[in-house]
Order: sequence, then structure tokens, then C-alpha cells
Amino acid sequence: MQSPLQIKDLFTKPVDRPINGVIKADQDDAASVWQELDEYVITKELDSHFRTFFDTFLKALDNSGDPHILGLIGVWISGFFGSGKSHFLKILSYLLENREISYQGQTRRAIDFFDGKIQDAMLAGDIKRAVSTDTDVILFNIDSKADSGSGRDAILRVFLKVFNEKLGYSGDYPHLADMERRLDGQGKLADFKAAFHAVAGVDWEAERDGYSFYQDEMVQALGDALGKSPEGARAWLERAEADFDSLLSVENFAGWVREYLDKPIPGRSGPSSLGRRIVFLVDEIGQFIGQDTHLMLSLQTITENLGTACGGRAWVVVTSQEDIDAILGEVRASKANDFSKIQGRFKTRLSLSSGNVDEVIQKRLLLKKRQAEEPLGELYDREKNNLSTLFAFTGNTVSYRMFRDRDAFVLSYPFLPYQFTLFQSA
Repeated sequence: MQSPLQIKDLFTKPVDRPINGVIKADQDDAASVWQELDEYVITKELDSHFRTFFDTFLKALDNSGDPHILGLIGVWISGFFGSGKSHFLKILSYLLENREISYQGQTRRAIDFFDGKIQDAMLAGDIKRAVSTDTDVILFNIDSKADSGSGRDAILRVFLKVFNEKLGYSGDYPHLADMERRLDGQGKLADFKAAFHAVAGVDWEAERDGYSFYQDEMVQALGDALGKSPEGARAWLERAEADFDSLLSVENFAGWVREYLDKPIPGRSGPSSLGRRIVFLVDEIGQFIGQDTHLMLSLQTITENLGTACGGRAWVVVTSQEDIDAILGEVRASKANDFSKIQGRFKTRLSLSSGNVDEVIQKRLLLKKRQAEEPLGELYDREKNNLSTLFAFTGNTVSYRMFRDRDAFVLSYPFLPYQFTLFQSA
């Protein structure tokens, strides 16, 4: 006689595997990324959102430079806690970058995890075409990247910080990043790093946050790299930090992004060498903005300038617990025109709900092995009348949702349908 299956043996994946209960933008280790992609469940709602996003992305891709597409580069993703908006944002980042992940001896591209997840061949083809472009992805939680006391420039400073970090420049000290950018533009950054190592005995990247301890070494390295006198190099360094505040503007930031996008892609020639794009994916922007209208207008200006300066090649995708209209709230008539502009910058709006929580749990956590399906089906056939007796009550008591049929029982076991709603409420 066949021995009965234990509950832990019913499922395709080990029930005791570690699972991240909350998806975080800055969680980036190979094990977490592999699991997030491998176990991502595309519900009907998410299928629709993927379709909307990639339709918009490809429309902008095919019409770069057309001023009418500038309203397409801003995407607002809303959804309350537990709706999966942060997970959706991370999945978009992996796809757009078509990231390669190596884990436990296996290597796969992000797009490979979606074979079989998306049934619509046209949508699958659109995603593959979109991820074939050279796209730089910058994913971050804005609150964790922001410095305290940044005031009205808070959002701009965060955008500049993550952009500098992406390019390998200093994130914490924008005036140092500006120096690195200028040296890079002259093809002298590698020379400066080598000269700094020669005189200081340490790598520039490892010690640049403590640059104040290396003033003399920086002066000598700059002089050696640029052929300047020590006096000229020192004078520039002494002015750099104070002068940078006058350089910090949305217009200059958009210009720096455009300069980067205009650089030829190494190893390519012809028109395709200038095909680079960049996408800023910002988690929890609504919570960061709160009721500060200045920050909201700053986000509008950044998105607007990136669109204009970069010709549709720079995108801003944000998440928020509330939709954009709720964030704006009641505005005075005098400000109505200002806020109508930001609504126009985020024409693509995706609203995630928690309505498919049972489908996600069934497919991610409770998916059964084939040999477990028949015994569970037989269990349902034997007990279905008893189940109705246990959970169907009379009078004015609470009515609990029950299994639709045999297949629903197999999908949900060992949970009961009402428990999915209970988990969500809890």
C-alpha cells in the first residue's frame, strides 16, 4: 500500500525555503534576485499592466525625438501596502536591464524567467524587443537615499546622487563627482586615479569620501593628470565645493544625463552606437513627498527637463501608495495649472490592487507536485459535503467563501478560501 504524503511533500518547492516577506529596492543579492524572478506570478491584472507599460515604452522607442512622446516618459504606479508595487517595479528593472543572474551554478537572463509566464505571444515579443535595447536602470528607494535637510532640492539631489553612483562617480560629494565627470570628459580620469594612487598609496574610490585628509595628494594628482601647476589645481579644489551649489539645477542635471546618453556605446558603430536609454525607478515617492507641494513640483520639473533634453531617452517610473490625484489633493485655483502639468508628465498610470492575493499564494507557495493532485482530489470528493457543513452557517452570522470545485480545493490546500482574505486583512 502506498504510504500517505505528508503536507511538506505536496508542493513543488520546499516549504521551509526563505522568502522575503517585503520586497525592497536595495535588496540586490543573487539569491534574492533569482527567487524574485523565478517565483514571480503574473496575474491577469499584472498581465494588463505589463502590456500597458511595454506598449508605451516601445511607442516612445519607435518615435524618439517626437515632442508628442514626452508625456509618455513618466509612469506612476500606485497601490497600497501588500499590493506588490515594489515587486512590480523591481521586475521591470530586471527586465529593462535584461539582467544576467548567476546562482547555484546556473546563469539566466531576466527575460528567460518569463518563458511560460506570459501566454500572449505578442506581449512576450514586445517585451523581448524592449529589453534588447541598451538601457541603464537606476532603481532606488528615495527615502533611503535622501540626505537630511536637503529642502526644496531634495529630489534633485537624490536623482543626481544615484546617477553619479551609476557612472562610478562619488555619490556623497557632488562636487567631487563633478570633478570626476570633467576629468572623464577629457579622458583624464584614469590618469588622475593612477596619479593619486602613486602619491597617496591608496585607491581613489576607496578613500575619496575622506578627501579632506588628502588635499595635498589630490592637488599633485590633478596637476600631474592635467599638466597644471600645483597652485592652479589647489585653487580649483578650494573653490569646487562652494561653486557647485551654483551649478546644481534641474537644467544642468538633465544636460549631464543627455551628455551621458550621447556617448557612443563601446564596441558599436553607426546609429546603434547612440541607442542608449536610462530609466530612473523610484520607490515610495508619494511617502517622501507627503504634502510638500514644492517637492511635487520639483518632480514635475525633473521629469519635464529629462524628457525635453534627452528626447524621450530618459524615463522616470515611480511608485506611491496613493494615485497621483490623491497626492495632489485639493489645490487652490491659483495652483491648478501647475499641478495639471505634473499630471500631464505622468500620463501612464498603473494601479495595483490586492485582489489577486489568492492566485499569487496558490501559484507561488501552494503549487502542487503532479503526484499530489489525485490524492487531494479524492480527499475533496470524500469530504466536500462535510466542508459545506463546517463553514455554512444560518441566520445573520458571517458567511465564509468556500471551494468552487475539486480543482480549487487542490490549488488552495491546506488553506481554506476565506483565509486568503484574512491574511490580507491582517
